[in-house]
Amino acid sequence: MNTPYIAVQIKEDVYTEMKALHQLAAKPISDEDKALGADLLAQTYVQLLDTCFTHLLDDLNSSQPDKMLLDAAKVIHKVQSEAQHYIGWLIKFIANKRVPPVIHHFHDIVHLIEIDGAMKPFIVIPVTASYAEKARNVMDALKEKDTTRMEEGVELLIEAIETALVPLVYTPKDLMGFNFVISKTINGVINVLHTLFKHTLRKLPPHIKVESYPKVANHFTTFLK
Repeated sequence: MNTPYIAVQIKEDVYTEMKALHQLAAKPISDEDKALGADLLAQTYVQLLDTCFTHLLDDLNSSQPDKMLLDAAKVIHKVQSEAQHYIGWLIKFIANKRVPPVIHHFHDIVHLIEIDGAMKPFIVIPVTASYAEKARNVMDALKEKDTTRMEEGVELLIEAIETALVPLVYTPKDLMGFNFVISKTINGVINVLHTLFKHTLRKLPPHIKVESYPKVANHFTTFLK
């Protein structure tokens, strides 16, 4: 890709099943295929949150135990649980014919990227050049333990999340074509979880020790390409 992007690796088995389902979706799909698509979607959300946040929070907590960091991990688990619950609930309201566009959409945002000589599947989210430049500058400063940039780093992370919400959440929801009542319910859930997530992230900077800044910066730098 010529433009900067955020890339988060997904598991090989999820990619393999997603690719097979994408091929099946060229024809009318069965109830079993619809259920598999919902399960893959839920697995993808759980994996993305684990890769981006849970593993880092667990790492930080192992070296600098802190109640706020533990609470942040609990928020991540809550978001994962709610995503799994509502995907399972929503699938009951979707006609089989509405699932293939969602499958095709997720297939289109997964790209194979070479890592250590092997091609690995990644969810890819384009970002602007100005965002990428600012993010790299902040991450470089945090690697040098600049104590003035952590809050800015959190705001950039929130901006990345809001950018990712469009292809990962809002576009799939719109493709499913829910009626007004269900769509309004889902928007409400998304907004509540999003607000909770932002509030939690903004409370973290004072609880991250300066010596951990390079670890945090290196972690998030791996996603920006």
